[in-house]
Amino acid sequence: MINTLVTIGPSSLNNMDIKYFSGKTNLFRLNGSHSDLEWHKSAISKIRKFSPGAFILMDIPGVKPRTNNIDVLKIEKGQEISFGVKSGIECDLHIDLTKSIPKVGKAPPTFSLNDGQFLFDTTKSGDGFIAGRSRDTFELLPKKGINLPGSIYDEYQQFEIYKDFIEKIKGLEINGLGLSFVQTGELVSKLKEIVPDLVLVSKIENSEGLRNCIEISKRSDAIMIDRGDLVAEIGFKNLFSGIEAISLATKSCGRPLIMATENLESMIDRELPSKSEVMSLAHSASLGVDCIMLSEETAMSSNAKAIVSWLTDFLDQPFDLKIKDLLKPPIGQYSQIWDSLPTFAGLPILVMSKSGYAVFDYFSRVPDGSLILVTKNKKILMVTKLFRNSIKVISAELQDNIPIETLINTVKLNKAEVFKDSKQIVAVYVSKYVNFSRANCITILQSDDF
Repeated sequence: MINTLVTIGPSSLNNMDIKYFSGKTNLFRLNGSHSDLEWHKSAISKIRKFSPGAFILMDIPGVKPRTNNIDVLKIEKGQEISFGVKSGIECDLHIDLTKSIPKVGKAPPTFSLNDGQFLFDTTKSGDGFIAGRSRDTFELLPKKGINLPGSIYDEYQQFEIYKDFIEKIKGLEINGLGLSFVQTGELVSKLKEIVPDLVLVSKIENSEGLRNCIEISKRSDAIMIDRGDLVAEIGFKNLFSGIEAISLATKSCGRPLIMATENLESMIDRELPSKSEVMSLAHSASLGVDCIMLSEETAMSSNAKAIVSWLTDFLDQPFDLKIKDLLKPPIGQYSQIWDSLPTFAGLPILVMSKSGYAVFDYFSRVPDGSLILVTKNKKILMVTKLFRNSIKVISAELQDNIPIETLINTVKLNKAEVFKDSKQIVAVYVSKYVNFSRANCITILQSDDF
Protein backbone atom coordinates (compact mmCIF):
# COMPACT_ATOMS: atom_id res chain seq x y z
CA MET A 1 0.00 0.00 0.00
CA ILE A 2 1.21 3.50 -0.85
CA ASN A 3 1.92 5.56 2.26
CA THR A 4 0.67 9.00 3.33
CA LEU A 5 3.31 11.45 4.62
CA VAL A 6 1.64 14.18 6.68
CA THR A 7 3.14 17.63 7.29
CA ILE A 8 2.43 19.11 10.72
CA GLY A 9 1.96 22.89 10.67
CA PRO A 10 0.18 25.71 12.52
CA SER A 11 -3.31 24.32 11.88
CA SER A 12 -2.51 20.75 12.89
CA LEU A 13 -0.26 21.19 15.92
CA ASN A 14 -2.89 19.93 18.32
CA ASN A 15 -3.61 16.63 20.03
CA MET A 16 -6.88 16.02 18.18
CA ASP A 17 -5.42 16.23 14.66
CA ILE A 18 -2.19 14.39 15.44
CA LYS A 19 -4.05 11.59 17.21
CA TYR A 20 -6.30 11.24 14.15
CA PHE A 21 -3.35 11.25 11.73
CA SER A 22 -1.60 8.59 13.83
CA GLY A 23 -4.52 6.25 13.19
CA LYS A 24 -3.97 6.62 9.44
CA THR A 25 -0.18 6.85 9.03
CA ASN A 26 3.11 6.66 10.94
CA LEU A 27 4.95 9.07 8.62
CA PHE A 28 5.23 12.74 9.60
CA ARG A 29 7.08 15.76 8.23
CA LEU A 30 8.20 19.05 9.77
CA ASN A 31 9.33 22.01 7.69
CA GLY A 32 12.51 23.51 9.12
CA SER A 33 12.02 26.67 7.03
CA HIS A 34 9.17 27.70 9.31
CA SER A 35 8.77 28.09 13.09
CA ASP A 36 11.46 28.01 15.78
CA LEU A 37 13.17 25.16 17.59
CA GLU A 38 10.72 25.16 20.51
CA TRP A 39 7.79 24.80 18.11
CA HIS A 40 9.42 21.76 16.48
CA LYS A 41 10.19 20.23 19.89
CA SER A 42 6.53 20.56 20.78
CA ALA A 43 5.46 19.00 17.47
CA ILE A 44 7.82 16.03 17.91
CA SER A 45 6.62 15.49 21.47
CA LYS A 46 2.98 15.39 20.35
CA ILE A 47 3.74 13.01 17.47
CA ARG A 48 5.68 10.65 19.77
CA LYS A 49 2.83 10.72 22.28
CA PHE A 50 0.36 9.21 19.81
CA SER A 51 2.78 7.36 17.49
CA PRO A 52 5.95 6.38 19.42
CA GLY A 53 7.46 4.48 16.50
CA ALA A 54 6.67 7.11 13.88
CA PHE A 55 9.11 8.11 11.15
CA ILE A 56 9.66 11.88 11.49
CA LEU A 57 11.25 13.73 8.57
CA MET A 58 12.54 17.26 8.99
CA ASP A 59 13.17 19.38 5.91
CA ILE A 60 16.35 21.46 6.14
CA PRO A 61 16.15 25.03 4.80
CA GLY A 62 18.41 25.11 1.77
CA VAL A 63 20.03 27.69 -0.49
CA LYS A 64 16.82 28.74 -2.18
CA PRO A 65 16.32 32.48 -1.62
CA ARG A 66 13.02 33.57 -0.07
CA THR A 67 11.35 36.96 0.15
CA ASN A 68 12.24 38.76 3.36
CA ASN A 69 8.93 40.59 3.80
CA ILE A 70 7.43 40.47 7.30
CA ASP A 71 3.96 41.62 6.27
CA VAL A 72 1.68 40.49 3.43
CA LEU A 73 2.39 42.60 0.33
CA LYS A 74 -0.21 43.47 -2.32
CA ILE A 75 1.35 43.02 -5.77
CA GLU A 76 -0.44 44.57 -8.76
CA LYS A 77 -0.46 43.23 -12.31
CA GLY A 78 2.14 45.10 -14.39
CA GLN A 79 4.03 46.31 -11.32
CA GLU A 80 7.82 46.23 -11.77
CA ILE A 81 9.55 44.73 -8.75
CA SER A 82 13.22 44.10 -8.01
CA PHE A 83 14.45 41.25 -5.81
CA GLY A 84 17.77 40.73 -4.03
CA VAL A 85 20.45 43.36 -3.59
CA LYS A 86 19.18 46.93 -3.73
CA SER A 87 20.82 48.11 -6.94
CA GLY A 88 19.58 51.67 -7.27
CA ILE A 89 17.60 50.91 -10.43
CA GLU A 90 14.14 52.47 -10.71
CA CYS A 91 11.34 50.05 -9.86
CA ASP A 92 7.88 50.30 -8.31
CA LEU A 93 8.95 48.15 -5.35
CA HIS A 94 12.06 46.43 -3.99
CA ILE A 95 11.95 43.20 -1.96
CA ASP A 96 14.98 41.89 -0.07
CA LEU A 97 15.78 38.16 -0.15
CA THR A 98 16.97 35.88 2.65
CA LYS A 99 19.82 34.50 0.51
CA SER A 100 21.72 35.54 -2.58
CA ILE A 101 20.31 34.85 -6.04
CA PRO A 102 21.82 31.70 -7.61
CA LYS A 103 24.01 31.77 -10.69
CA VAL A 104 22.38 31.55 -14.11
CA GLY A 105 24.20 31.54 -17.43
CA LYS A 106 21.89 34.17 -18.92
CA ALA A 107 19.03 36.03 -17.29
CA PRO A 108 15.86 33.97 -17.92
CA PRO A 109 13.00 35.67 -19.79
CA THR A 110 10.71 34.86 -16.87
CA PHE A 111 11.02 33.94 -13.18
CA SER A 112 8.49 33.10 -10.49
CA LEU A 113 7.51 33.20 -6.82
CA ASN A 114 5.90 30.55 -4.63
CA ASP A 115 6.79 27.39 -6.59
CA GLY A 116 5.93 28.88 -9.98
CA GLN A 117 2.54 30.23 -8.91
CA PHE A 118 3.27 33.93 -9.60
CA LEU A 119 5.10 34.71 -12.83
CA PHE A 120 7.24 37.75 -13.70
CA ASP A 121 8.62 38.90 -17.07
CA THR A 122 12.27 39.82 -16.56
CA THR A 123 13.05 43.50 -17.20
CA LYS A 124 16.49 43.94 -15.66
CA SER A 125 19.16 41.85 -13.95
CA GLY A 126 22.60 42.30 -12.54
CA ASP A 127 24.99 41.26 -9.82
CA GLY A 128 22.81 39.96 -6.99
CA PHE A 129 19.43 41.21 -8.24
CA ILE A 130 16.69 40.57 -10.78
CA ALA A 131 13.64 42.67 -11.67
CA GLY A 132 10.44 41.87 -13.50
CA ARG A 133 6.84 42.85 -14.19
CA SER A 134 4.15 40.84 -12.47
CA ARG A 135 1.69 39.04 -14.72
CA ASP A 136 -0.94 38.92 -11.97
CA THR A 137 -2.40 40.77 -9.03
CA PHE A 138 -1.85 38.77 -5.84
CA GLU A 139 -0.96 38.88 -2.16
CA LEU A 140 2.61 37.91 -1.35
CA LEU A 141 2.87 36.13 1.99
CA PRO A 142 6.15 36.26 3.97
CA LYS A 143 9.10 33.99 3.14
CA LYS A 144 7.97 32.81 -0.29
CA GLY A 145 10.64 31.27 -2.52
CA ILE A 146 11.90 32.76 -5.76
CA ASN A 147 12.84 30.47 -8.68
CA LEU A 148 15.05 31.38 -11.63
CA PRO A 149 14.95 28.72 -14.39
CA GLY A 150 18.37 27.20 -15.11
CA SER A 151 19.77 28.09 -11.69
CA ILE A 152 22.93 26.46 -10.38
CA TYR A 153 23.18 26.72 -6.61
CA ASP A 154 26.42 27.13 -4.68
CA GLU A 155 27.04 23.65 -3.27
CA TYR A 156 29.65 24.80 -0.75
CA GLN A 157 27.17 27.33 0.65
CA GLN A 158 24.50 24.62 0.62
CA PHE A 159 26.67 22.23 2.63
CA GLU A 160 27.49 24.92 5.20
CA ILE A 161 23.78 25.77 5.61
CA TYR A 162 22.94 22.10 6.11
CA LYS A 163 25.79 21.61 8.58
CA ASP A 164 24.76 24.64 10.66
CA PHE A 165 21.14 23.54 10.74
CA ILE A 166 22.06 19.97 11.74
CA GLU A 167 24.08 21.36 14.64
CA LYS A 168 21.12 23.52 15.64
CA ILE A 169 18.64 20.61 15.77
CA LYS A 170 21.02 18.15 17.42
CA GLY A 171 19.11 16.24 20.06
CA LEU A 172 15.73 16.39 18.35
CA GLU A 173 14.15 12.94 18.11
CA ILE A 174 13.85 12.82 14.32
CA ASN A 175 14.56 9.96 11.91
CA GLY A 176 15.34 11.66 8.61
CA LEU A 177 16.41 14.88 6.91
CA GLY A 178 14.87 16.31 3.75
CA LEU A 179 17.67 17.90 1.71
CA SER A 180 16.51 20.73 -0.54
CA PHE A 181 17.88 21.31 -4.05
CA VAL A 182 20.33 18.41 -4.11
CA GLN A 183 22.41 18.75 -7.29
CA THR A 184 25.09 16.05 -6.87
CA GLY A 185 25.58 12.72 -5.13
CA GLU A 186 28.78 14.05 -3.59
CA LEU A 187 26.83 16.45 -1.37
CA VAL A 188 24.77 13.55 0.00
CA SER A 189 27.90 11.51 0.75
CA LYS A 190 29.44 14.41 2.70
CA LEU A 191 26.30 14.73 4.81
CA LYS A 192 26.24 10.98 5.51
CA GLU A 193 29.57 11.40 7.28
CA ILE A 194 27.99 13.97 9.61
CA VAL A 195 24.70 12.13 10.30
CA PRO A 196 25.28 8.45 9.45
CA ASP A 197 22.27 7.29 11.46
CA LEU A 198 19.67 9.58 9.87
CA VAL A 199 17.74 8.73 6.71
CA LEU A 200 18.72 11.22 3.99
CA VAL A 201 15.88 12.11 1.63
CA SER A 202 17.23 14.04 -1.36
CA LYS A 203 14.82 16.48 -2.99
CA ILE A 204 15.39 16.79 -6.74
CA GLU A 205 14.08 20.23 -7.64
CA ASN A 206 16.10 21.81 -10.44
CA SER A 207 17.80 21.12 -13.78
CA GLU A 208 21.14 20.15 -12.18
CA GLY A 209 19.47 17.67 -9.85
CA LEU A 210 17.52 16.23 -12.77
CA ARG A 211 20.72 15.85 -14.81
CA ASN A 212 22.42 13.98 -11.95
CA CYS A 213 19.36 12.09 -10.66
CA ILE A 214 20.89 8.61 -11.09
CA GLU A 215 24.01 9.42 -9.05
CA ILE A 216 21.91 11.22 -6.43
CA SER A 217 19.60 8.19 -6.14
CA LYS A 218 22.54 5.82 -5.65
CA ARG A 219 23.90 7.82 -2.72
CA SER A 220 20.61 8.74 -1.04
CA ASP A 221 18.36 6.68 1.23
CA ALA A 222 15.21 8.00 -0.46
CA ILE A 223 14.21 10.55 -3.11
CA MET A 224 11.55 13.24 -3.02
CA ILE A 225 10.18 14.95 -6.14
CA ASP A 226 9.12 18.47 -5.22
CA ARG A 227 6.96 19.28 -8.21
CA GLY A 228 6.52 22.94 -7.22
CA ASP A 229 10.17 23.94 -7.33
CA LEU A 230 10.90 21.47 -10.14
CA VAL A 231 8.36 22.99 -12.53
CA ALA A 232 9.47 26.52 -11.62
CA GLU A 233 13.08 25.58 -12.46
CA ILE A 234 12.68 23.37 -15.57
CA GLY A 235 9.41 24.66 -17.01
CA PHE A 236 5.95 23.14 -17.51
CA LYS A 237 6.77 21.52 -20.85
CA ASN A 238 9.57 19.49 -19.22
CA LEU A 239 7.74 18.55 -16.02
CA PHE A 240 6.17 15.26 -17.16
CA SER A 241 9.37 13.86 -18.69
CA GLY A 242 11.40 15.13 -15.72
CA ILE A 243 9.18 13.35 -13.19
CA GLU A 244 9.33 10.10 -15.17
CA ALA A 245 13.14 10.32 -15.46
CA ILE A 246 13.58 10.86 -11.70
CA SER A 247 11.11 8.09 -10.90
CA LEU A 248 12.92 5.64 -13.16
CA ALA A 249 16.30 6.53 -11.66
CA THR A 250 14.98 6.16 -8.11
CA LYS A 251 13.29 2.80 -8.63
CA SER A 252 16.21 1.40 -10.66
CA CYS A 253 18.34 2.02 -7.56
CA GLY A 254 15.70 0.38 -5.33
CA ARG A 255 15.09 3.53 -3.28
CA PRO A 256 11.77 4.75 -1.82
CA LEU A 257 10.17 7.59 -3.78
CA ILE A 258 8.09 10.44 -2.31
CA MET A 259 5.84 12.69 -4.44
CA ALA A 260 5.32 16.17 -3.03
CA THR A 261 3.47 19.43 -3.78
CA GLU A 262 -0.20 20.08 -4.48
CA ASN A 263 -1.35 16.48 -4.35
CA LEU A 264 -4.77 17.42 -2.91
CA GLU A 265 -4.66 21.20 -2.75
CA SER A 266 -8.24 21.60 -3.98
CA MET A 267 -9.50 19.78 -0.86
CA ILE A 268 -8.31 22.61 1.36
CA ASP A 269 -11.59 24.35 0.50
CA ARG A 270 -13.82 21.48 -0.65
CA GLU A 271 -14.92 17.99 0.30
CA LEU A 272 -13.69 16.10 -2.77
CA PRO A 273 -10.55 16.41 -4.93
CA SER A 274 -10.54 17.54 -8.53
CA LYS A 275 -10.51 14.93 -11.30
CA SER A 276 -7.07 16.18 -12.32
CA GLU A 277 -5.71 15.47 -8.84
CA VAL A 278 -7.14 11.95 -8.89
CA MET A 279 -5.49 11.27 -12.25
CA SER A 280 -2.22 12.74 -10.99
CA LEU A 281 -2.28 10.48 -7.92
CA ALA A 282 -2.89 7.44 -10.10
CA HIS A 283 -0.01 8.46 -12.38
CA SER A 284 2.30 8.78 -9.35
CA ALA A 285 1.22 5.32 -8.22
CA SER A 286 2.01 3.85 -11.65
CA LEU A 287 5.54 5.30 -11.42
CA GLY A 288 6.24 3.36 -8.24
CA VAL A 289 5.80 6.23 -5.78
CA ASP A 290 5.95 4.91 -2.21
CA CYS A 291 4.66 7.97 -0.35
CA ILE A 292 2.28 10.80 -1.20
CA MET A 293 3.20 13.87 0.81
CA LEU A 294 0.62 16.36 2.05
CA SER A 295 1.98 19.87 2.70
CA GLU A 296 -0.39 22.82 3.10
CA GLU A 297 -3.26 20.33 2.97
CA THR A 298 -2.46 19.27 6.54
CA ALA A 299 -0.21 22.09 7.77
CA MET A 300 -2.56 24.99 7.06
CA SER A 301 -6.05 23.57 6.43
CA SER A 302 -8.96 23.12 8.82
CA ASN A 303 -10.05 20.26 6.52
CA ALA A 304 -6.88 18.24 7.22
CA LYS A 305 -8.55 15.19 8.80
CA ALA A 306 -10.97 14.78 5.89
CA ILE A 307 -8.08 15.10 3.40
CA VAL A 308 -6.01 12.42 5.15
CA SER A 309 -9.05 10.15 5.40
CA TRP A 310 -9.86 10.48 1.68
CA LEU A 311 -6.24 9.93 0.61
CA THR A 312 -5.59 6.85 2.75
CA ASP A 313 -8.81 5.27 1.48
CA PHE A 314 -7.88 6.05 -2.14
CA LEU A 315 -4.36 4.63 -1.78
CA ASP A 316 -5.66 1.41 -0.24
CA GLN A 317 -6.01 -0.27 -3.63
CA PRO A 318 -3.62 -2.08 -6.00
CA PHE A 319 -1.84 -0.04 -8.66
CA ASP A 320 0.14 -1.52 -11.55
CA LEU A 321 3.70 -0.28 -12.02
CA LYS A 322 4.04 1.44 -15.39
CA ILE A 323 7.85 1.57 -15.31
CA LYS A 324 8.55 -1.94 -13.96
CA ASP A 325 9.78 -3.34 -17.28
CA LEU A 326 11.97 -0.29 -17.99
CA LEU A 327 14.21 -0.62 -14.94
CA LYS A 328 17.93 -1.12 -15.48
CA PRO A 329 19.46 -1.95 -12.09
CA PRO A 330 23.10 -1.00 -11.47
CA ILE A 331 25.63 -3.74 -12.15
CA GLY A 332 27.60 -4.88 -9.11
CA GLN A 333 29.48 -7.84 -7.73
CA TYR A 334 27.26 -10.95 -7.42
CA SER A 335 24.56 -9.15 -9.44
CA GLN A 336 23.65 -12.50 -11.05
CA ILE A 337 22.12 -13.63 -7.76
CA TRP A 338 20.06 -10.46 -7.42
CA ASP A 339 19.05 -10.66 -11.07
CA SER A 340 17.77 -14.21 -10.55
CA LEU A 341 15.28 -13.26 -7.83
CA PRO A 342 12.47 -12.11 -10.20
CA THR A 343 12.36 -15.68 -11.56
CA PHE A 344 11.14 -16.93 -8.16
CA ALA A 345 7.77 -15.21 -8.51
CA GLY A 346 5.29 -16.50 -5.97
CA LEU A 347 7.82 -17.57 -3.35
CA PRO A 348 8.53 -15.36 -0.33
CA ILE A 349 12.03 -13.83 -0.34
CA LEU A 350 14.08 -13.69 2.86
CA VAL A 351 17.20 -11.54 2.84
CA MET A 352 19.75 -11.54 5.68
CA SER A 353 21.94 -8.46 5.68
CA LYS A 354 23.90 -6.97 8.58
CA SER A 355 23.90 -3.52 7.03
CA GLY A 356 20.39 -3.86 5.63
CA TYR A 357 21.42 -2.14 2.40
CA ALA A 358 20.54 -5.29 0.47
CA VAL A 359 16.95 -4.04 0.58
CA PHE A 360 17.87 -1.54 -2.17
CA ASP A 361 19.36 -4.25 -4.40
CA TYR A 362 16.28 -6.41 -4.02
CA PHE A 363 13.74 -3.69 -4.83
CA SER A 364 15.83 -2.50 -7.79
CA ARG A 365 15.09 -5.91 -9.34
CA VAL A 366 11.63 -6.57 -7.93
CA PRO A 367 10.03 -3.11 -7.47
CA ASP A 368 6.58 -4.55 -6.71
CA GLY A 369 7.83 -7.43 -4.55
CA SER A 370 7.48 -8.18 -0.87
CA LEU A 371 10.32 -9.09 1.47
CA ILE A 372 11.32 -10.64 4.78
CA LEU A 373 14.36 -8.65 5.92
CA VAL A 374 16.70 -9.81 8.67
CA THR A 375 18.89 -6.97 9.97
CA LYS A 376 19.51 -4.83 13.03
CA ASN A 377 20.44 -1.61 11.28
CA LYS A 378 18.14 0.98 12.90
CA LYS A 379 18.51 3.40 10.01
CA ILE A 380 17.42 0.82 7.44
CA LEU A 381 14.53 -0.20 9.69
CA MET A 382 13.35 3.42 9.41
CA VAL A 383 13.82 3.40 5.62
CA THR A 384 11.57 0.33 5.34
CA LYS A 385 8.68 2.42 6.71
CA LEU A 386 8.80 4.56 3.56
CA PHE A 387 8.38 1.71 1.06
CA ARG A 388 4.94 0.92 -0.32
CA ASN A 389 5.98 -2.75 -0.41
CA SER A 390 5.16 -5.31 2.25
CA ILE A 391 8.31 -5.74 4.35
CA LYS A 392 8.43 -8.02 7.38
CA VAL A 393 11.40 -7.18 9.57
CA ILE A 394 13.19 -9.66 11.81
CA SER A 395 15.66 -7.89 14.08
CA ALA A 396 18.75 -10.06 14.60
CA GLU A 397 22.49 -9.56 15.15
CA LEU A 398 24.54 -10.76 12.17
CA GLN A 399 28.28 -11.08 11.62
CA ASP A 400 30.15 -9.57 8.67
CA ASN A 401 30.27 -12.91 6.91
CA ILE A 402 27.15 -14.90 7.64
CA PRO A 403 27.58 -18.68 7.78
CA ILE A 404 24.76 -20.95 6.68
CA GLU A 405 24.27 -21.94 10.32
CA THR A 406 23.25 -18.37 11.16
CA LEU A 407 20.67 -18.45 8.42
CA ILE A 408 19.27 -21.80 9.54
CA ASN A 409 19.15 -20.78 13.22
CA THR A 410 17.39 -17.50 12.41
CA VAL A 411 14.77 -19.30 10.34
CA LYS A 412 14.26 -21.84 13.16
CA LEU A 413 13.66 -19.07 15.70
CA ASN A 414 11.18 -17.31 13.41
CA LYS A 415 9.62 -20.33 11.68
CA ALA A 416 6.00 -19.26 12.15
CA GLU A 417 6.60 -15.81 10.66
CA VAL A 418 8.91 -16.95 7.86
CA PHE A 419 6.63 -19.71 6.59
CA LYS A 420 3.37 -17.93 7.29
CA ASP A 421 2.42 -17.55 3.61
CA SER A 422 4.24 -20.45 1.96
CA LYS A 423 5.84 -23.81 2.75
CA GLN A 424 8.91 -22.72 0.78
CA ILE A 425 11.01 -19.57 0.84
CA VAL A 426 13.95 -18.26 -1.13
CA ALA A 427 16.69 -17.22 1.32
CA VAL A 428 19.57 -14.91 0.41
CA TYR A 429 22.42 -14.03 2.73
CA VAL A 430 24.79 -11.18 2.14
CA SER A 431 28.41 -10.73 3.18
CA LYS A 432 30.05 -7.55 4.43
CA TYR A 433 28.65 -4.46 2.74
CA VAL A 434 31.28 -2.05 1.41
CA ASN A 435 30.03 0.17 -1.43
CA PHE A 436 27.19 -2.08 -2.49
CA SER A 437 25.62 -5.21 -1.10
CA ARG A 438 26.93 -8.62 -2.18
CA ALA A 439 24.58 -11.59 -2.28
CA ASN A 440 26.91 -14.48 -1.49
CA CYS A 441 24.45 -17.32 -1.36
CA ILE A 442 20.91 -18.17 -2.38
CA THR A 443 19.02 -21.24 -1.22
CA ILE A 444 15.47 -22.59 -1.09
CA LEU A 445 14.24 -23.66 2.34
CA GLN A 446 11.17 -25.75 3.13
CA SER A 447 9.08 -25.60 6.32
CA ASP A 448 9.12 -29.40 6.69
CA ASP A 449 12.88 -29.23 7.27
CA PHE A 450 12.33 -27.19 10.44
